[in-house]
Amino acid sequence: MALKQESKLIQAHIKEVMSGKSSSYEQLYITHAGRVYTFGLKFFDHNKQAAEEVTKRVFIRGFEEISTYSENATFILWVKKLAVEEIRKGGIKKSEEIHQASIADQAVFSLPKEERIIFILHDIDKHTVEEIVEITGVSNADINMKLENARNFIMEKLNVKSLDDLDYKVNFISQKSEPKPEIWDIIYNHVHSFATKDIKEEADGEVLNVGDAKISLGEKFQKMKEEKRKKEIFFKPVGLTISRKAFYTFLLLVLIAAVVWYFFFLKPLQWEVVNLSGAPTIKGNRKNIVVAKSSVLENDDVIYTDMNSKALVKIPEIVEISLNPGSSFKRDGGDGEISVWTGTVNFVKKEGSAPFPVEVFSAIIEDYKAGSYSIKVENNIATVYSMGAGLFITSGESKVYLIPQYMCEVNQKGNVSIPYSISATEEYISAVNNFSVNKNEERLNIILLQSEKKDALTLFNILRMTNKESREIVINKLHSLISIPKDINPRQVSNLNDEDLMKWLKAIEEQN
Repeated sequence: MALKQESKLIQAHIKEVMSGKSSSYEQLYITHAGRVYTFGLKFFDHNKQAAEEVTKRVFIRGFEEISTYSENATFILWVKKLAVEEIRKGGIKKSEEIHQASIADQAVFSLPKEERIIFILHDIDKHTVEEIVEITGVSNADINMKLENARNFIMEKLNVKSLDDLDYKVNFISQKSEPKPEIWDIIYNHVHSFATKDIKEEADGEVLNVGDAKISLGEKFQKMKEEKRKKEIFFKPVGLTISRKAFYTFLLLVLIAAVVWYFFFLKPLQWEVVNLSGAPTIKGNRKNIVVAKSSVLENDDVIYTDMNSKALVKIPEIVEISLNPGSSFKRDGGDGEISVWTGTVNFVKKEGSAPFPVEVFSAIIEDYKAGSYSIKVENNIATVYSMGAGLFITSGESKVYLIPQYMCEVNQKGNVSIPYSISATEEYISAVNNFSVNKNEERLNIILLQSEKKDALTLFNILRMTNKESREIVINKLHSLISIPKDINPRQVSNLNDEDLMKWLKAIEEQN
């Protein structure tokens, strides 16, 4: 189905704005602001401050980016697309005003952001799927899936059985409203400032604002263009015209960017090796040296400590790596920055630093929350233990999460066991390890019966590995230990939605 075509009157207003007549923009605002403002009310729990902020952002952007408008869609679809983009950017603050919302309102407000957007556009604002594709940039299939999820959730909340009943219930959700008149005054000030920002000229040492002259905005734009031509540089080989001031500013920015790029991206970070005790050694390409103070570990170098020595490797602003006696690792620069080979290696990751993946037996360990952790390699088994870091460990398609006071094992084939608490019983650990291998339902029942609050992370990782039927049982058990946060949709957890899972993981970490 083709998108609706814009009316000739609105098209005329748009062309006039594009040609420099800002007064026509007010007509576009008057015609469409109410629908954008009402969309904001529906999305932001009827909060007027948030809806006004969305409206201001949309119509300020709309004037600045009017040249990007395409006649393939109506103007209301275009401004609603801008509204969705602004909502996705975030940072829109809500006032503390209290709105007595109906049960239907509350159900809509409980939906995840993307599902809420699509449900409002389709079932409340009555846009077609093709129009929602244009507004959201989401595929037709994804829209239908999210719409079905949203409808099922709201129908359950409202205890309705048919789409007709659902349509009747949501029909009363915030009918069209208009923003207060002061909103246009704010938008107009931005529009006027943007439209006249370059219309200035110097005369007799004074700066005259041409915006104050008694001429039309179109004439102002024409005068601005004539003045600019006097200060432009024309590059014939590429057909580019640019002002001299902009050209020299561009050259300066390129120079600054080149310097920054070198020092932060091209200039390699020094891996400084500090000799803590004994005689650690570094072996590499035609290299076999005893570590001295401020030695540097280069790519493909391997550092060893014997049973009488220790060493510390410092990577500025990223991580400190300490080797216990009888340990070694290689600086790789491949999938992992290093590969741990033998012994016990400890890591202290700096908060806010760049990712630092570590490889052990083809499994990759990476932090999502900075802190300390250790890897101990012994008898072809690597034990990973977190003291303060949040980690995820990937091997092939499998992925487990590790939080402080938990540990897991990686075998020589790179298989990663399900993490368990350091205070877990041997019987519990045995059941968890057996389930890692066999995914046996009987073992799962043993785990569920024996799980306590301290075992929450174990259940969280099992949740990600089970089938749909068993997943519901694990969710219920885990919820009884650490409640699902209120802003999480349980159905999304069951569908393994990463955003909601990470919120629950944060709650588990805070309560462990």
